[in-house]
Amino acid sequence: MLEANGLQKSFGNITATDDVSVEFGREEGELVFIVGPNGAGKSTLINLLTGLLEPDEGEVILDGEEITAMRPDERVHKGLVRSFQVVKVFEEMTVRENIRTAILIKEQMTGGWTPRGALSGLFSLSDEHEEVESKIDDLLTQFRLEDAEHTIAEELPHGDRKLLDVAMSFALEPNYLLLDEPTSGVSSQETDYVIETIVEVSEQQNVTTVTIEHDMDLVKGYADRVIALHQGSVHGEGPPSMLETDQKLRRLLLGVEE
Repeated sequence: MLEANGLQKSFGNITATDDVSVEFGREEGELVFIVGPNGAGKSTLINLLTGLLEPDEGEVILDGEEITAMRPDERVHKGLVRSFQVVKVFEEMTVRENIRTAILIKEQMTGGWTPRGALSGLFSLSDEHEEVESKIDDLLTQFRLEDAEHTIAEELPHGDRKLLDVAMSFALEPNYLLLDEPTSGVSSQETDYVIETIVEVSEQQNVTTVTIEHDMDLVKGYADRVIALHQGSVHGEGPPSMLETDQKLRRLLLGVEE
């Protein structure tokens, strides 16, 4: 389980997270969505969990081990991976080459390759390693990118670029994957396709996903559990139905007055 215990983070006079205590992965493969208005502290929480920010107070626990002072790459090695709101792929590489690069980086981190061998693999992008190529094939199929495997990343439609970004995260073999607005910038016609694909792969691989999302229809359609933040604190958590029954939350998110 991934736990935040009393996380506090301020920037000057602004409190971004205020004594936030939450849990993710109560069940293997849990789909948790974080919601809240702009400025609620959602991205700050993700940054604290993944080590991009250091909390002023509190701790982060991963599967019973405190990792509060651990570097982001060390957390990845332990199965805690994130995907950013802005797509981060190698624009001039093909889809296949992007995924291959992520796999080789993972192999280097786990000691499956010597540093020299991994570095050589990154530059040559050789097809000699059958196991690597098999993993690439699997990810291409799971993320519905087979037909685009030889397409240069910068030429992909935005929805497929998002899926490539997440596929590269899955190449790092996460147990917990944190996603910051995976449908940001995606056309309305593609949002369900993107989320549905991510959810399907997460369920197949029993990966607990923690997703920041503003589209409440997507949250209601796919979440196992919802955590709502407001002004840096946890407003509440529960099943997706809370988005309909919690009137204060509806006012915060939708401006709905009952």
